[in-house]
Parts: sequence; structure tokens; C-alpha cells
Amino acid sequence: MVVGKKEKEKIIDFLKSGGVCVLPTDTVYGLHCLASNKKGIEKIHLLKKEEKDKPLINLISDKKDVSGFGIKVGESEKIIMDKYWPGPNTIIFGKNDSSTVSFRVPADKFLIEIIKRTGPLVSTSANIHGYPPAKNVDEVIEYFGDEIDLYVDGGNLDNSPSGIYKIESGGGFTKIR
Repeated sequence: MVVGKKEKEKIIDFLKSGGVCVLPTDTVYGLHCLASNKKGIEKIHLLKKEEKDKPLINLISDKKDVSGFGIKVGESEKIIMDKYWPGPNTIIFGKNDSSTVSFRVPADKFLIEIIKRTGPLVSTSANIHGYPPAKNVDEVIEYFGDEIDLYVDGGNLDNSPSGIYKIESGGGFTKIR
């Protein structure tokens, strides 16, 4: 089913019920589900035909949401977050167990409103691994057809994927993409 951005309640209910959907972002179209939805995350990896342990980006509505994932935010991290968020930038944080987790606070008001109502969403570009990101809903449908139950049409998006930055121990950071 293809819906417009005006159908926010339907989109929010669908995500809260455990669905995987396609949403426009401030970068490209993405596959999304609740960050707490393990089955949805598995489905996203299957749809993209990629390894199931490949990390996905967590979309959050506010930089303070990072702490809900067990991330300690110091002054250097706050400076980086203030510089790059909201906007089309993903920041990778290290955790105490030496694993990493990535976040983005989008600048898109529609998407922020959805996230505020659903909680954090995982996100990855809406394409099969190795293929270019879709620029419109028709291209996403070509990739996934009826394997996705809800597509949200946000028009043509001709943006680059998000920039990716990794915070290093000691307060520095590295641009990855």
C-alpha cells in the first residue's frame, strides 16, 4: 500500500504494530522499523540481501536519546552532536563493551514527528545491497514489490546518503563517508 505523508496516524500505527515500511528521509528513501523490533530488523536484512549482523542506523528525534542506548556523552561528543545534528549526518559512538552504535537526528520535520511518536527507528537505504538507493517510491517498489506492506511517498529525492562520522576515543572523530 502506498500512502502520503499526511497519513501520519496510519504510519505510526503500522510501525508500532511491528511493521517494516519505506519512509522518505532528509537523505534517501529508507527501510524502517522500530529499533526494538528484532523480527523487523531481520526482515530488513533479508530484504536487502545482506549479512544479518550488519549494523543499521538508529534514527532518533533528539540528541539526548543517545543516552537511552547506554552511550556516555562527554563534552567532546556534545560538540560533535551540536555541529552535525539535526541533519544528514550519522555519528558512530563506541560503547563500553567495545561495540559501536550509530545514530542520526534527521532535519526532516515529518520524520521527527513520526520518531517522537514511535520511539527510535532503525534505518537503512531502500535498496538491495550493491544497488543504488531508490530516488522515489516507484523505484523502491521495483526493488521490493509486495514484500513491503507500507510505502510512504515523499516525491523524488535526489540527495546523497548521510555523511558518516565515527567518534574516536580521546574525543576526536573521523569521517568515514
